[in-house]
Amino acid sequence: MNQWMKWSKAAISTLILVTLAACSSGNDQPSEDDIKNAVAFTLPSGLEVADVEILVTENAGTQVEPLIRNRSNITLEFTDDFVMPVARYDDKVVLKKLYEKGQELKGTLISSARLKGDSWTVSSDRFDITRVQGNALSQYAEGSYAFEGTDEAATFKKDYEDALVKAEEERQAAIARAAAEKAERIAAFRKFLTGTWTASGPMMRNGGVHTGRDGRATAGLEMTFPEGDEATGVVPMTLYVQDNPVDSVPVNAGFTVSDDGKSVKIRARSNTHKALNIYMNEVWTMGEDGVLQAGGRDRWTIQMEKDGEATAAKKAAVEKITAHDNALRELATKHSAGMAPSRFRDMRMNQNTYTNVILEATPREGARVFGAGEYDEDSNIALTAIHAGVLKEGEAGVVKITYRRYKDRPYIQGTTANGVTSERFTDYGRYSIELVEKLK
Repeated sequence: MNQWMKWSKAAISTLILVTLAACSSGNDQPSEDDIKNAVAFTLPSGLEVADVEILVTENAGTQVEPLIRNRSNITLEFTDDFVMPVARYDDKVVLKKLYEKGQELKGTLISSARLKGDSWTVSSDRFDITRVQGNALSQYAEGSYAFEGTDEAATFKKDYEDALVKAEEERQAAIARAAAEKAERIAAFRKFLTGTWTASGPMMRNGGVHTGRDGRATAGLEMTFPEGDEATGVVPMTLYVQDNPVDSVPVNAGFTVSDDGKSVKIRARSNTHKALNIYMNEVWTMGEDGVLQAGGRDRWTIQMEKDGEATAAKKAAVEKITAHDNALRELATKHSAGMAPSRFRDMRMNQNTYTNVILEATPREGARVFGAGEYDEDSNIALTAIHAGVLKEGEAGVVKITYRRYKDRPYIQGTTANGVTSERFTDYGRYSIELVEKLK
């Protein structure tokens, strides 16, 4: 906006000195043209000095160094209409007319002039005149404005408001489209997720297979996503030993599908699975490749498979183990048998007594047997049963264990039988083992 819009009595009274090249006719005082040019230099476009009439002149200086003070009547004339914006609508403006072209303003100017060479330098001390606002109409491009109260101004406003409404409708439509596309992506991924996902391989930790406390047990995981198209929900999970999926713990987990519909985050939390030595308290992520992963520096990964061979194999293993366990329980009830411990000494039997126990002939790694026919208390019971021919490795059944204590303690030599080599021992107490009933 032109600086003239801020022109007022106070502003004009502080105008900087203006040096003029024009010379006065007599050169003993500034001429009306000198004063006119000094004022014109400060005027905005569209306003000019029409007339200057010097009323009073005095020398406030000396003859050597004159300082001429003048009081003059000043007449300003508008060479263009002066207008002021009252409303804007994007690149359109509504104007209010303030002054007509040809209209005059009259005022009084008190000025000072110093002689420099052959020219007078005139400055304004005080200018009493009506304050002028706005700027020249010619500064506005044709077609970019309209005057207030006209149909064209009303059209500007209506077009602007219609454009705002349209822009908001388009914005809301874009939001709705984005929301619909997001919902569609999530629904598609939820459909992909729906079903039971089972580990097709062991859980990996930092690139290696994670094993439990015994150094052998590997971890499996199963999760079932319900049907639906919601982005969030609950997914039941089970952490289990792959070779014995009945040995498992439930995992509390919630899921959130990503906005791009390409992955799901699962926040899991469970009690520690003691055999596997795993506590699932991580945020896991799974994409379309079925790789479930979590962690940062300590990286966990497990390959999942939906409703496939892994799920069927786990289900069959659970059914087989459950049937096996049920049959063992029935056999134990039939023969009033308890569960066999690892070694004979752990049975804490009195001398010359016997008891029936459920035994599975799956000896731990590093198990040892001492004796033949009669065995030392440090013998592993499962390996003893195999050595004695009572059960084959992997079989199960009810066995009768008898404990006798003798007065002497001769050496009982070890032998090799049924693929097991026993060691000799000497002790007063000795154990024997025989089959009661084998699990079919």
